[in-house]
Amino acid sequence: MDHYIIRVGGHLPDDTMTAFSGLKVIDEPVQTALDGLLPDQAALAGVLEFLNEAGVVIIEVLKLPPDEG
Repeated sequence: MDHYIIRVGGHLPDDTMTAFSGLKVIDEPVQTALDGLLPDQAALAGVLEFLNEAGVVIIEVLKLPPDEG
């Protein structure tokens, strides 16, 4: 599993936030961060596609080194 942080613009609606089981939602002042472990690149692509289809602006995707997770 790889640890990712995905930052998106604005605040996510409740139904969007609950769509990602296993990711912690961190509401920040002008953006939202999704933080958690994803099993593979396909899972990451699925999250990013879901956000894109919902019209969410993706600001940043970080893959953390194993020792920082």
